[in-house]
Amino acid sequence: MRPATLAFDASGTPWSAQFSDVYYSTESGTGQARHVFLHGNDLPARWADAHVFTMVELGFGSGLNFLATWDAWRSDPRRCTRLHFVSIERHPFEAADLATLHGRFPELSALSSVLRAAWPPLLPGLHRLHFDHEAVTLTLAFADAAVALRQLRLAADAFYLDGFAPDRNPEMWSAASMRALARLARPGATLATWSVAVSVRNALTSAGFAIEKRPGFGRKREMLAGRFAPRWPVRRAAPPDACGSARHAIVVGAGLAGAAVASRLAARGWAVELVERHHSASVAGGSGLHAGAFQPHVSRDDSVLSRLTRAGFLYAARDGVATGQSAPQIRCGVLQLADGPDNEERVAATARMLALPTGFARCVSRDTASAIAGVQVPIGGWWFPQGGYVRPRDLVQAQLAKAPEVGPRFGCTVATLDPIDGLWSAYDGSGGLIARAPVVVLANAQDALQFADIGDDALRMVRGQQTYLAVPPFRAPRVVVGGDGYVLPAIDGIAVAGATYDLDDLNPRPDSKSHAVNLRRAEFMLPGSTADIDPAALSGGVGFRCVATDRLPLVGPMVDIVAARAQAKTLTGAHAPDLPRIPGLFGTFAFASRGLVWTLIAAELLASRLEGEPLPLEGDLVDAIDPGRFALKRLRRASL
Repeated sequence: MRPATLAFDASGTPWSAQFSDVYYSTESGTGQARHVFLHGNDLPARWADAHVFTMVELGFGSGLNFLATWDAWRSDPRRCTRLHFVSIERHPFEAADLATLHGRFPELSALSSVLRAAWPPLLPGLHRLHFDHEAVTLTLAFADAAVALRQLRLAADAFYLDGFAPDRNPEMWSAASMRALARLARPGATLATWSVAVSVRNALTSAGFAIEKRPGFGRKREMLAGRFAPRWPVRRAAPPDACGSARHAIVVGAGLAGAAVASRLAARGWAVELVERHHSASVAGGSGLHAGAFQPHVSRDDSVLSRLTRAGFLYAARDGVATGQSAPQIRCGVLQLADGPDNEERVAATARMLALPTGFARCVSRDTASAIAGVQVPIGGWWFPQGGYVRPRDLVQAQLAKAPEVGPRFGCTVATLDPIDGLWSAYDGSGGLIARAPVVVLANAQDALQFADIGDDALRMVRGQQTYLAVPPFRAPRVVVGGDGYVLPAIDGIAVAGATYDLDDLNPRPDSKSHAVNLRRAEFMLPGSTADIDPAALSGGVGFRCVATDRLPLVGPMVDIVAARAQAKTLTGAHAPDLPRIPGLFGTFAFASRGLVWTLIAAELLASRLEGEPLPLEGDLVDAIDPGRFALKRLRRASL
């Protein structure tokens, strides 16, 4: 990404040399925000007493429109319960530049300070920031407008059109972009813009907006306001699922995935019944393992895996900062070693090509890597300074602590789920009722398949063993070192090496064979570190990963396989949103070895769907992790 360059014109107004245009009116940036965008959308009156109100902005720019809207929301006694502000920006400013820009508006200084403290690294994709106890959510889309509009999954109540002038940034104002807005608009959605260009009026009218001119701000005599009122059917982007007024869910599984879902739903005021077959969250799923690495993933083509992992990493990292947790995330940094000289050069070439912010990822040489690790390493690789390690049980406890009204039911096994009259009833093995709710979330790894079919033999359990190494004699690094496996810094005098990837092995206890594998890997990454280790005295832990064949998780509404088979002839060319679903049944599982990074963004995705809020991931990522994707592939091959 190329950040915006801070510059000013002769009047002192922020100026873009790239587009030869100012960022806001020379008279007043906040005055323009309030007159054109807030009043142009009849706000705050239109959000009065609403539960969720969603706004979409083209051109975040200096951020004044968001700050003015946030300020108006705070001052309104009839404000909506939850305000979502989604803004697209191809060239965002650095946080330090925002401080300079906002310094001219002292009435917004407090809000500006909060925004800048949460400002994300300038990386492509969606970045979700929560404010005011999550009542205000800003979702930043760092991408070209044409790309971002295709990827958003939401239903908008209002639009701010605030890009640079149409003759200088024509793509943003194109007919295709206006049609994309129409696909995102709720019936009756409003819009406002300072531009009255004929091309803009025509594009909006053709997209189904009824447009009128209103008095403009400052030197501009006129502005446009509009309302979405198409005279023809509009093909919409797939809207988020909404649960209606019954905000009550059963979550099956209290490990990493289930605790995250309970936390994200409770933050929205949901009643949650959290049911776990184990007698403690400390042994649920992989939560019983000592610790695990927490890091992003980088690939030359910025693959789905890299984008999803980046989104999860950044969202989970912000969650730890926002809640003031020194634990469960320990940000010591992660050093990911290349797997050979050829790969080391490829890492360097990829770093040059992607030009990632150095605070997120950078390529380091062997000598630099050794200095960072505090021990000798054999090769260079990626350095992720914001990475680290997490103790899973601490993460589960932290999520549950943020939802104190959620009382987990440990030692309770859901044997059957029955949908009756719009409610799901969960029963134990003796037929006793555990809980009843309109929504069930399956967060219980491969056991989810007891209650829902995904249409393929797509999941398997993979054993993972960690080896616990006493420090000393083991010479532990001071950061996480990864390569073929990983080694963590000492935690309470114990360094963790792991983890094996044992197919078709259901042994729940540590064994010497897997310890030997972990020792070989540790010795390769940290030469000489295991010389004084007695293999016969080793201890460790075992967890089982639920892994899909494509190594991506399953998150979303569960597919109705019976209905899909009955409709097979009409679904051969279908997309994920076209699949029939089981009403009220959702899943979040198959996190493989990335549960520490993926589960929180997955939980936010599910909670957003259930509340009818904008989704926190791009549409293609949502589809890539859809639980119906395996059934969809078989439908397209006529083999379901």
